[in-house]
Amino acid sequence: MKKALLLLLLLCLLADCGAAGDAAPEVAFPAPEGLRVAVASDTHFYPEMAGSGEDASAVQYNMELVDALLWDARQQGAELLLLTGDLVNDGKAHRHELLAEKLRAAEDTGLTVLVLPGNHDLGPIRQSEFAAFYEDFGYGEACSRDSVSLSYSAIHGGLMLLMMDTAGYGPMMIDLADAPGGSEAFLREETLRWAERQLQTAQAQGLTVLCAGHYNLLPESSRQQGGAFYLENGERFAALLRQYRVPLYLSGHMHLRMVYREQGLTELLTEFLLDYPTGYSMLDITEDTIRYTPRRVDVDGWAAQTGSEDPELMRWPQRQQELLRRSSEDTVALMAGKNPLSRRKQAQASAFFYAVMNAYWDGSLHDRREALKAMPGYEPFFRCAEGYAYGWWLKDLIETAPAELAGFTIAK
Repeated sequence: MKKALLLLLLLCLLADCGAAGDAAPEVAFPAPEGLRVAVASDTHFYPEMAGSGEDASAVQYNMELVDALLWDARQQGAELLLLTGDLVNDGKAHRHELLAEKLRAAEDTGLTVLVLPGNHDLGPIRQSEFAAFYEDFGYGEACSRDSVSLSYSAIHGGLMLLMMDTAGYGPMMIDLADAPGGSEAFLREETLRWAERQLQTAQAQGLTVLCAGHYNLLPESSRQQGGAFYLENGERFAALLRQYRVPLYLSGHMHLRMVYREQGLTELLTEFLLDYPTGYSMLDITEDTIRYTPRRVDVDGWAAQTGSEDPELMRWPQRQQELLRRSSEDTVALMAGKNPLSRRKQAQASAFFYAVMNAYWDGSLHDRREALKAMPGYEPFFRCAEGYAYGWWLKDLIETAPAELAGFTIAK
């Protein structure tokens, strides 16, 4: 499964096949219980692509989708919004500046926003510049900041937000006075010691700790040196969270929705905002529990509220479904070029692929796996996928997708 998830990211980027399926029925989103915290990741803000029409993906609507996310989180009663890295594309200063303006407007509506850097957020700018851009979104209101990284902690009510800089940027981007140079380590020894002091403070004050970072801790791919997802000292940090009984770690980076559980620690990966299903995560934190519910941004609701006249935004769910159905068909057609199928069998294989990906994204794959395996397109799809990574990847995904993708509750 872990190898499959790494490939899933690559396949989504290369083929836009992220999750084809029928639009999920509209259901009432649960009312807030306790403190409601929204979590979004990988916004990849890229204003130059706005309205470009260069592709059929959501990237050309990235500015609108960020606005819709901020509106939707507040509409759903979130008090906090955590953005867990890759805020903008390629770390350009003017992109950070424009995004900060949008976040400032959201805070004027009562939504508190805290941000973290991802591997796309530095480069043209350095650490101190990033902190300056987001002074109002964590760095200026932190109760403690790590001296060698962009990690910080903040307190909101009875909650400590432990915001970990796991960005994976190179030495040329490091300019904090105490930061050691010459290393691209994601979590340095000094940062681990600082984090433990924060955990000790939280424990002494009886605070619940919610921890976030851009890179992943628990997937196998995060432990493979030299890989695009490798997090140096990640296993040590996970052990530290377990030691202080932190129940949940939030991450992104893979552009997936996934849940991992290992030795008492749960990790929730939040999906790429600019791909199907235009989703984010919602956490309801009470005295005893943390409840996770996946949430789709109500893009068409935002469009109606703001008076948009763009027909694509006004029919966003249908637009996304049409694109994803087409991408499923295109993927099967590509494989059929090497492994031909009859027209009827190819249509069945496409329908099967479409249904599996829809079930993955709506969280029902765990419960529907036997029904999906009984579809007439099951055998044609895997015959067509012979020699392609799609074959072992999809079979593995069907067998191992967890029930928690539809939501979960954990004890604090």
